[in-house]
Amino acid sequence: NIFLNDILTTSIDYMIGLRTVIPDAKIINFEDDGEGIYKADLVFNALLHNSDLPQVHAGEKYYISAKTFMFYKPIEIREKVENIFVSFGGADPQNYSDRILKLAITEEFKNYNFKVILGRAKQNVEALMEYNQYPNIEVRYDVHNMPEIMTSCDIAFTSRGRTGYELAILGIPSISMAQNHREEKHSFVCNENGFTYIGLNPPDEIVESNLKMYITMSKEARQRFQAMLLSHDLRNGRKRVMNLINSL
Repeated sequence: NIFLNDILTTSIDYMIGLRTVIPDAKIINFEDDGEGIYKADLVFNALLHNSDLPQVHAGEKYYISAKTFMFYKPIEIREKVENIFVSFGGADPQNYSDRILKLAITEEFKNYNFKVILGRAKQNVEALMEYNQYPNIEVRYDVHNMPEIMTSCDIAFTSRGRTGYELAILGIPSISMAQNHREEKHSFVCNENGFTYIGLNPPDEIVESNLKMYITMSKEARQRFQAMLLSHDLRNGRKRVMNLINSL
């Protein structure tokens, strides 16, 4: 028997309790950075660096992509940037979406199309939906086919979570900001891997200057970013994870 556990931070007491209830089961944890990892049979965490513990498998090799992304090819880098994808996760506690939308309605960016995706936990959805009155802005809520929208865009803004992996699979040059200190520890979305990471809650002038840089960047420069993103084998993580599970 196998018990799959996706609680973010398990304690040793919790894991001992599980062992008591299901003593013969193999326990597999996903994205757990609590002390309970010491009692699990396998731990997978694609968002963090690798660990010295033999049962912990971390990093990009163990990212499991949603199957819908497997049906989409990387984008073709166009001569000029036209469409900008914006998504900051389910809640967006730093209200990054709000900040990008305020930029999008300014004179400088009115000729670029912003496709802003709001998650189910966003607090002020109704207020942000009002931005749809602007011809260059499309705000959508709780989207179910993200790769379809992503692949219609040339560049992206995102947090430092799983969406970064999805954008990398599709080869979309991206600017990233961390939502909290936990996301600051997520290692894949970084400059070395082809992203432009600008930290936790950067000031507006940093956000604006990076947006300007990306929309004026040459096709060749964006192709170099894309090559860095696509150099990572993110499409076979599911196979690697299943092979390890099946080997228990």
